[in-house]
Amino acid sequence: MKKKIISACVLGCFVLGASVFAADDTDLSALPQVYRNDQLITLDKQNVAKGNGTLYGKFSFTRDTAAPEQAIKEIGWMTLQKGDSIGLHMHGVNEDAYIIISGEGVFTDGSGKETIVRGGDITIARPGQSHALRNEKEEPLVFLDVIAQNDTYQQTRPPQPAAKQA
Repeated sequence: MKKKIISACVLGCFVLGASVFAADDTDLSALPQVYRNDQLITLDKQNVAKGNGTLYGKFSFTRDTAAPEQAIKEIGWMTLQKGDSIGLHMHGVNEDAYIIISGEGVFTDGSGKETIVRGGDITIARPGQSHALRNEKEEPLVFLDVIAQNDTYQQTRPPQPAAKQA
């Protein structure tokens, strides 16, 4: 039930984002509204942001395929196994939300503060903020990763310094 509610919320954000942030005459209504589990893009990444191990991902679409007019640039079901992590990294012009589905992880914010996160918790890194996530438990840490970008913010802010941006 929880997965259905979260999926509906994410899909709602996608639909709202697609309709509210259209910047030109691109027909966002032609984009898919349902991404079936068996059609998701599998993209497993190694040592993400100098983290450890493998970040397992299944995506509806990825940043490199999202249209500039789409506010949501990426949505993925992510899994970190015991000992795996996403390293501390800064976001330049996008926002990155982790919606924890199951398991337990350690979220690190930009100041280095660590917080235990569990199913139902949500974290976010906004432009200029850093974050990291790791799994120290036997149970896999499963979360949705939703990356959005406010194109107006990007256009009105000077480029970030040479710090690595996500």
